[in-house]
Amino acid sequence: MDEILVIAEDEEALARLRTYAAVTQVLPPRLALAVPRGPRPDLPGIRWCEEEPAADVVERLTPDERLFVSAWQARRTPKTRTGDGLPWDASGRLPPDPARRDPGDR
Repeated sequence: MDEILVIAEDEEALARLRTYAAVTQVLPPRLALAVPRGPRPDLPGIRWCEEEPAADVVERLTPDERLFVSAWQARRTPKTRTGDGLPWDASGRLPPDPARRDPGDR
């Protein structure tokens, strides 16, 4: 399961979260990324955001908290990398830099 953004009312609510979820990152006093252990619990003082948080929630965040949320969103965006998964010597691909090769490999 993917990490879910958690917005807590306070540090006490954030501490309670650890009982029900594996917390992978924290930005005290209110934000965390967590993976629930089992079904997502309905905890007082905890808001789970599996998708982008609502605009009214985002506007109440501090600049640091907005950066934390933006980083979480960026991590969830699928990456496209040219040549990803191809062997290094596939047609149309360049081999590794020859200057970095072991001289005995010729």
